Amino acid sequence: MMPLFLGWRCSRALLKLNTTTTAATATSLLNLIRHNSSIPSSQHHHHEPAMSLMRFRSSCRSLHLRELCTSTSDHTHLLISTFNTQTSNQHFFSIPIFHLPKLFHPPKLSLGSLTPLFTLPSHPFGLTSSQYLNPFFLLHHADYPHYDHTPILTYNPTTQQTLTLPLDPPLPAATTTTWNVRTHFGFDPSTKHHKVLRVKWTEPIPRSIPKVINMVFTVLTLDSNGSASGSWRRINPVLPFDPKKYGNGGESVCVNGAIHWLTRYGDSIVAFDLKDEKFRLIPLPPDYKDLNCGSFRFQFERLFEFGGCLALISENATLHNFTLELWILEDYNNHVWVKESIFFPFMWQKQGQPIPIGTIPTGEILLKPLSLDKSATAWVLFYYMEGQSFKKIDITGLPEWVYSSGTRIIRTISVYGGGGGGGGWVSEGQNLDLQEGIKE
Repeated sequence: MMPLFLGWRCSRALLKLNTTTTAATATSLLNLIRHNSSIPSSQHHHHEPAMSLMRFRSSCRSLHLRELCTSTSDHTHLLISTFNTQTSNQHFFSIPIFHLPKLFHPPKLSLGSLTPLFTLPSHPFGLTSSQYLNPFFLLHHADYPHYDHTPILTYNPTTQQTLTLPLDPPLPAATTTTWNVRTHFGFDPSTKHHKVLRVKWTEPIPRSIPKVINMVFTVLTLDSNGSASGSWRRINPVLPFDPKKYGNGGESVCVNGAIHWLTRYGDSIVAFDLKDEKFRLIPLPPDYKDLNCGSFRFQFERLFEFGGCLALISENATLHNFTLELWILEDYNNHVWVKESIFFPFMWQKQGQPIPIGTIPTGEILLKPLSLDKSATAWVLFYYMEGQSFKKIDITGLPEWVYSSGTRIIRTISVYGGGGGGGGWVSEGQNLDLQEGIKE
């Protein structure tokens, strides 16, 4: 196994800094450094001297954009949604991520103070926040069969605007049984359009033997404000797979102008191209299929965006307990996967089962726990690739009922850029030594 390192190949071409970096960008980061160096010791325990603008410009020409020239205090946040089982209301919060330049070792990483955003009266199962596709989130039903009773919303963290989208037309209940419904969100960079894709697995009435499973697809195109630019369109693409074999789409990720999702069965990833609205398959890595031979996949196995690439999480953390294996689609067009590994300094199952949910602009992988005791504080984990080290940071300021109910009350944690509240500083978190690990 090859551990992740700073020069991981997926982002090598993506992260090179354009030497035409503007003085405004440099000045913005310089002000951030000066601001952080003046924070009172009660709030920030480390003081770094402000560097000159000339030194910053020189450094920007030789270092990666994500490692130095991105000021995430204004642009990167966590969106956290929580569900109150007593009131059936869903609450959304924002927390900024502060990251000083990697001229400082180890990197200075902190979470700012939590800011309430909005509250939704919701279905008892709550809404799921999609992958952030600038400048929107899509908020939609968490699971079937509540798809025709729960609204679909777009949320713009910068403008704080939440808009309700129309629901797609229901299928005739007298002639069709709906087995499953999934909602997917994507962005087509060629047309600059956001689209919502609804997939329904259906069976005709009366039922036949052998069973016949169909897939029904509808698409809604959004305008620049996040509202519907027209009505839902029924599309009838040619399917390169058997609907029965690919009968349950999982959580999706939009990369390279296509929506991707795993299936509970099958040996490929489904890709839906947003420009031509056609389906294709991406083969799973050969060694992944050898290691993950079970036909039914665990709930934590999923795709995520890794520095602009599609990445696949293995289920083997349950077997090795200290290792999480990733496959990164380095060459998208030729389906070339690269295997990497994260080595945890603790027993994965006993420390909340953290899984990657994305990368922040400066390159760290963000992980969230799948489970936690009710008495435990909510937290996130950052993996620093260059030093192969972790930083665990508690999420403070959430309502008391969140902590007393356990992390299952936290519906989603997502990363987004641009706007959103938060301010001030909190603890920089705990660096986890790879040799010592977490004490039981």
